[in-house]
Amino acid sequence: MKQHIERLLVLIRRRLPILLLAIIPVLIMEILSRGNYLDPLTWSYKHVLELLFNEWIVVSLLLFFIAIIGRTRIAYWVISAFLIILALISGVKLKILGVPLTPWDLVVAGEASDMVKYVTNILTFNVLSVIILFLAGSYLLLYRTTMFIKKVNLKERGILAGIAIVMFLAVYTDLPLPVQKWFGIEAAVWNQAQNTNTNGYALATVLNTRAMFSDKRDGYDDKAVEAIVNSSPKPPVKAGDTTPIKPNVIVILSEAFWDPTVIPGAKFSKDPIPFFHQLQKSGTSGTMLSPQYGGGTANVEFEVLTGNSMRFLPQGSVAYNQYISNEVDSLASIYARQGYTSTAISPFYNWYFNSNKIYQDFGFSKYIPIEYFKPNYSGPYIADSEVAANIIRTTEQSPGSDFVFANTMENHFHYYPGKFPKNTFDVTGDFSPSSVGMLETLAQGINGSDRMLQELVEYYQKKGEPTIIAFWGDHLPALGDDYATYIDTKYISGKDDPDFLKKMYSVPLVVWNNFDTTHKDNLNISPSFLGPYLIELSKQQGNYYTNFLSALAKKYPIIPPKDHFQEMNIKEEDLKDYETLQYDILFGDRHAYKNYLTPIIDPKYRLGYGPITLDSVKSDSQDISGRTSLTLTVHGTNLPPLGYVTLNGKAVPTTWIDDHTATALVEGNLLKTGLWDIQFTVKDSKETILGKSNSVSIDIGGR
Repeated sequence: MKQHIERLLVLIRRRLPILLLAIIPVLIMEILSRGNYLDPLTWSYKHVLELLFNEWIVVSLLLFFIAIIGRTRIAYWVISAFLIILALISGVKLKILGVPLTPWDLVVAGEASDMVKYVTNILTFNVLSVIILFLAGSYLLLYRTTMFIKKVNLKERGILAGIAIVMFLAVYTDLPLPVQKWFGIEAAVWNQAQNTNTNGYALATVLNTRAMFSDKRDGYDDKAVEAIVNSSPKPPVKAGDTTPIKPNVIVILSEAFWDPTVIPGAKFSKDPIPFFHQLQKSGTSGTMLSPQYGGGTANVEFEVLTGNSMRFLPQGSVAYNQYISNEVDSLASIYARQGYTSTAISPFYNWYFNSNKIYQDFGFSKYIPIEYFKPNYSGPYIADSEVAANIIRTTEQSPGSDFVFANTMENHFHYYPGKFPKNTFDVTGDFSPSSVGMLETLAQGINGSDRMLQELVEYYQKKGEPTIIAFWGDHLPALGDDYATYIDTKYISGKDDPDFLKKMYSVPLVVWNNFDTTHKDNLNISPSFLGPYLIELSKQQGNYYTNFLSALAKKYPIIPPKDHFQEMNIKEEDLKDYETLQYDILFGDRHAYKNYLTPIIDPKYRLGYGPITLDSVKSDSQDISGRTSLTLTVHGTNLPPLGYVTLNGKAVPTTWIDDHTATALVEGNLLKTGLWDIQFTVKDSKETILGKSNSVSIDIGGR
């Protein structure tokens, strides 16, 4: 026994230099994730224990990779490259969105891809100098000293693997000695920038991962939920409410819509959003405190549609991809129970943020994604005017009242000059040409949003059908790295601006209706409280949750991040019931749904405006003798603009004419005699078939 212990101690002593080697990637990670050299140095002596934990994590990973590969140098380069790439990405994300890279970003990698192509200047002088420093330091230790054993035998590799696993689990579980608990080390999941700055990138990532897989809540059961539901005040029934009107309720999330005219030193050649400003003066308007900056649209959508709050979920997480796995009562299902047709409209791919499944779980009856849009673009994205056209078409086709939720894309990131074919706005002010260019591009984008809003209001005003339109921006636009344009124009003094939260997270909101023109409210709310407000305005029946939220909003209309509770006079215990009800919906047994008589999910849920059907197929010739091509004309119903004709299962070039007609060109080796089986199909960008028509056969002869 003594001999084995001595051999183990010798083994450990031989591997002690790895502690020195591991400090290099730790410090490089901190420099890259923070974006400068000085912060890591300050952090190192102010947070010594956190530094040691980061070192411990990297050492455990390094030992594990040495055990797998068997070669110290290769293992070091592999694990260091992996960690440094993560830190670099985290630093870039922090600059653009104000939130570092988190473990849950891995579940939305596809959603982030459209932003990656606009990320420029990653390999700056600072980054390159850091990489050179890393390579030089690593080379000197690995190749110019004799401290490190190059190869590891198989028996030792097994021991190293065991040590590595035990070391990592000790950090992950905080066992057997709860050092993290003793010293108050925890993940600040509500403020990921603070989390990374305090704990360091490696430790913050481990703590975030632990938080991501922990959704247990003490004191949660049927009785706890039932008590909250029963204590929630019920909305009073006013005289005449027994036969209320059923207005259309149209909710529009306008991508990155914000009012840049509030920048004191910026002068615009003309008002980019004149109609929005007109509605602000004449009707209900205000602001919403968004949980997002620069991106994360789905989280704002999640709050508005469900009434749930991102304040009870980790910052940087995406509820749609991580937490929605069952039906969730939403505005769509609430209105559907009262005879409404609930439709979701989005000018982007059906798979984006898992939207196809989410909208079904929320109780929508149909979803119109980009695959069913006309390809009417403004810049790189579908024009807002095309979203308006789909909203109008949706309500025209419906025999009764409609609930429509739509989001837009025309004003989506980026904001560099040249985004739009033509820019009609000039901006002047005492700031850099870069800021001028971004503000001019933003003005052009939000002007399209303003014209869309005007088109919808004028259409429903003229039509006379009772209608509510709620229109707001989901988050402020990301105008340069590290809030560059906002600081350059002196809209904020910097990241430490005393009004940073209000200025950088408040988005403008208007609510218009054509049946209660005397109604004018000043709304300054969180997105999760908009739904209950619209239910009351439309005089429809909500559910237990909207009743609860209506009452809570009277006391706390705005719910900020936890670190702002004290300054906004919010008592955390007053929000515990809200958090419990949300927990029940997302992670619990959905106790309050047990008495529902109508299913939340619509069994007839579908993509598009209706089944794709073919009525007839005509050919410009029934005989291919002497021909090199042949044109088919198909007639049917609900033919998607981005769909295509298939001949015996093979796609052929298709020209869409309208919802009822398309033509297809048949040539090459498909030009054969026999029975042609014709269908109309629509796919998404991932080659998934979303819809397919019935088959129509024609007989082609000749040759």
